[in-house]
Amino acid sequence: MKESPSLYVHIPFCETKCPYCDFNSCAVEGRDVDAYLDALRVEMDARGVPRRPSTVFIGGGTPTVVEPRQLARYLDDLVRRLDADPGREFTVEANPGSLTAEKVALLRDHGVNRVSLGAQSLDDRHLATLGRVHEAAQVGEAYELVRAGGIPQVSLDFIYAIPGQTLREWIDTLECALAWEPDHLSCYALIFEPGTEFFARRAAGAIRPAGERTELAMFRWTERRLRRAGLARYEISNFARPGCECRHNLNYWSNGSYVGFGAGAFSFVQGERLGNDRHLGRYAAAVHDRGDAIVSREALDGWAAARETIVLGLRTARGVDLAQVGARFGVDAGHHYAPLIARLERGGYVRSGTRLRLGRRGWRVADTVAAAFL
Repeated sequence: MKESPSLYVHIPFCETKCPYCDFNSCAVEGRDVDAYLDALRVEMDARGVPRRPSTVFIGGGTPTVVEPRQLARYLDDLVRRLDADPGREFTVEANPGSLTAEKVALLRDHGVNRVSLGAQSLDDRHLATLGRVHEAAQVGEAYELVRAGGIPQVSLDFIYAIPGQTLREWIDTLECALAWEPDHLSCYALIFEPGTEFFARRAAGAIRPAGERTELAMFRWTERRLRRAGLARYEISNFARPGCECRHNLNYWSNGSYVGFGAGAFSFVQGERLGNDRHLGRYAAAVHDRGDAIVSREALDGWAAARETIVLGLRTARGVDLAQVGARFGVDAGHHYAPLIARLERGGYVRSGTRLRLGRRGWRVADTVAAAFL
């Protein structure tokens, strides 16, 4: 039986646009949220929502930044299209400053069972550097709101290697977070993405990234400390208690099928990747005109699909089964990559066997390892 695809819905609005963020998001002030939700409804009607998705994820942006009536509206629009499934993972992203008890209750009552909370730091100085609008104290308050509201799983997102951040400060942040006993932590090294304000400021010499030694020390300490706390690394930047791994993201990393709705959302179905227009106005106009806003199509099969599946799978602790990849896409991946794997294994970058995985040295240079397979 073919597994149902995952479902993603994009809500692009935030209180402000963070200077490091390259996601398809914008400040909510001055935006016609209801017009966007109208377009989202039209797109879901026209394209059809899978009734039994394996997982549901509402991301952004900040899906909880909108007014309670707007939050209830798009949750109603989505949930009425889905068959009931209490075992389905249903995640909504939230930022600490945008959560209220009323909004948490709306999430819970619509079946949301996992909240991914964008904490980013528990140090007000570093939150200011990142352009975040919440304060450190609000992270704990939001965390308690979600727990008290009856949503069973909470994930916390953090950024490290922030300009000016010391290893001691990063340790203090994670120790504080661990005291709350979260189910899941995402810990990302700050990246200066092209097109962001941070990228431009770095190029102009107005901001200096953390040193490589500091970043590496933070990376190593994070894994050791979280492992001792019972949160195992299951992907490069993600750690979870047993059974609390994000199933939605695991589907992405296994190159599984998913359907996306909203401006800039992607879908991957039957070997074809589809991309929606990122511009909110063009997105809305297109779905009202023809029922979709698809502006890109890419067919992946054979070696293109195999390479992508290997690269994505290597991000995870489980790794990738080359025999399964070969059978899925009709290529002999094991034979083709044998010389490369042997070289990487001698250097300690990968481990092979029944599955190909990153080795001890591979985790901290995972992008370089992945590039070798491309």
